[in-house]
Amino acid sequence: MAKETDENKRLERLIRESESRCQESRPKTEEIESREEERRMNQRATLGEYLYNCHFGIYQKLGLASPSHCFTGLAPSVDGKYYPKWLRPWRAFTDGQRQEHFNDVMRINGERRLFHQESTTRDVGERFTRSKADCKSEIRYFEFVAVECPVQNILDPLWADERMRRKYQVTDLSVSSGIRNFHDLDDDFNHKLDQGVEWQVETGRGKQQPDGGGIRTDLDGNKSAAFVYDQQAPHKIAVDCLEAALAKETLFADVHKLAHAEQGIPDSKTQEAQEARVATALIQVFNYMFWYGVSYGYIVTSKCYVFLFHDRAEPLVLRWHLCVPDKAVTRATSRVQVDHDQVSHTAVAELASFCLLSLSSPALTGRLLQEAVDQAAPVLKKWKTEEYVDPLTGPELEVTDSSLAPFPRGTDGPCDDKDGRVEDQQCRSAVSTSLNRRETDSISKGSGDGPGGSALALTRPYCTQACLAGLKLARPLDSSCPNVLSHGVRGDGQHPITAHEFADLVTEQLQQDPYQGCEALLGQGKAGASGVLFKLELVQFGYTFVGKGSVSARPRRLEHESRVYQRLDKLQGEVVPVHMGLISFHPGYILPGGAYVVHMMLMSWAGEMATDATTSSLQSEIERSLHTLCQNGVGHGDERAANCLWNAERGCVMVIDFDCAILLQPPKHNSLISLKCSPPTAC
Repeated sequence: MAKETDENKRLERLIRESESRCQESRPKTEEIESREEERRMNQRATLGEYLYNCHFGIYQKLGLASPSHCFTGLAPSVDGKYYPKWLRPWRAFTDGQRQEHFNDVMRINGERRLFHQESTTRDVGERFTRSKADCKSEIRYFEFVAVECPVQNILDPLWADERMRRKYQVTDLSVSSGIRNFHDLDDDFNHKLDQGVEWQVETGRGKQQPDGGGIRTDLDGNKSAAFVYDQQAPHKIAVDCLEAALAKETLFADVHKLAHAEQGIPDSKTQEAQEARVATALIQVFNYMFWYGVSYGYIVTSKCYVFLFHDRAEPLVLRWHLCVPDKAVTRATSRVQVDHDQVSHTAVAELASFCLLSLSSPALTGRLLQEAVDQAAPVLKKWKTEEYVDPLTGPELEVTDSSLAPFPRGTDGPCDDKDGRVEDQQCRSAVSTSLNRRETDSISKGSGDGPGGSALALTRPYCTQACLAGLKLARPLDSSCPNVLSHGVRGDGQHPITAHEFADLVTEQLQQDPYQGCEALLGQGKAGASGVLFKLELVQFGYTFVGKGSVSARPRRLEHESRVYQRLDKLQGEVVPVHMGLISFHPGYILPGGAYVVHMMLMSWAGEMATDATTSSLQSEIERSLHTLCQNGVGHGDERAANCLWNAERGCVMVIDFDCAILLQPPKHNSLISLKCSPPTAC
């Protein structure tokens, strides 16, 4: 008995000693764990960890305003805009393409610690927990921080890898909040603003410009759109309503029928009103895709993404893939071992996969964009003015969609389905005819547009200043012009045409075919506040020059610039380009977004933007050229670097873009020149 008592006491002592040691070591253990937690939170994250942190640390932190604000107000008007006939799931993306492109992201990033640490993403997320978003601008900022910036971060390592650059044929892809549609080049728009007249273009009903899009930079440095997107307030389109509407293959026909009914679409929380909002949002983005020549677009509401695909081989079908991250990523993955299947369904991962897929189809521009528009015109219907024949008796859904296996050009694609209806037969015929014509016309007409989604680029170098000045002033040919052999067809050393004939021939060429010998330089960023720059070639005689294009019915700015060039007549070819006239042609040259250039001011090529590497005395050269303008009665008014170009032929700075210039009265004394040359206060 005594032995048992002693043993119990011994065990009790051991337990107390053990507990004491645990208590003594607990602070040390907690300190070690705290240090480890701090180290983990402040070390750079792997791809999986970063996606996890962005989703749970930022994306789920957005608070929205009270649901009482839901479903208020009418949807933007899409009257007169094209709309598809069928709305179908985008199975190719859901079943394979999404994961295929995410695998590229995982393969390149691997387990390298390249991304912001958890403490950074946590701090960012805390900003959005302090207030609830109740307007579009706040949600737009959230999308930029929570999704677009992380997408950029995880894609950047791909463009540092030569294999990925070759595969996707780009050096960069960025998501931008502004995709220009060039309707703002309309002088009538700016004239009415100057007169204080309200002129609604980008907001409200009749919205013509997307909220943003993807900009790709090709291997040659040219930039173009990859996709477009529109932002929708989540209290206007709830996720559950969106899911129900997308499930309706005949959504557009149903809403169109209701819109024509006597009672119309109710402005309330009814199912019909919700479907109308979804339909109009889809039609809006569909039209952006159509006019920008891209096959990809999406709608984002901060709670979900609707990724869209439109194959020109099946023009009546719009395909969709719905991404609802809060439903797809429901469990907190292990901090030790991140579940890549889970994080591949986050908003950042899905948008990254979509971005990569969009690079497979370059945007159509110029001739090819116009042909796509011409192809769709007899097939697609316009909202509120036309309806599809027998839209409610839809065919059986196909097992696969056309994006799984692209149809060869020049053959019939799955334009609709095999039900033999007249409308669908017309669709197939139109697609087949247009694709075949596009193939042959683009080859036969040769020069036209730039790389990517366009025909062949113009390859002739620009004519010299001396060449075009000689043409304008009836002087002999410039033997140093790279195109002189094409000019000298008469063999007498003289220009074969006069300056007046030159303008007439350019007009005639563009009137017959605006895409022959004409290339918009949008990919090189050659577009300003008043016009788009084109490279042009008068095919008959090889003259190669530039044109500044306007979309206005009356080109007030170009007319003003022409008057300025007239004042600077003696400086043309020396300090300013040679002005070769102002022409008009119809129906015009289509630009991304659907605006048409119908007027051009013809000029010699001035050069490239001047930099410090160009000449050691750049600033003095710029000042000298601007001072010379003032001495000849012109105050430029917009002396930005983009308007001061270095002309290697003349060895000086050449000044361009005179839409903001003012014509000065001749000074009475030279001392007044600097005063007269002060730039105007407003452009």
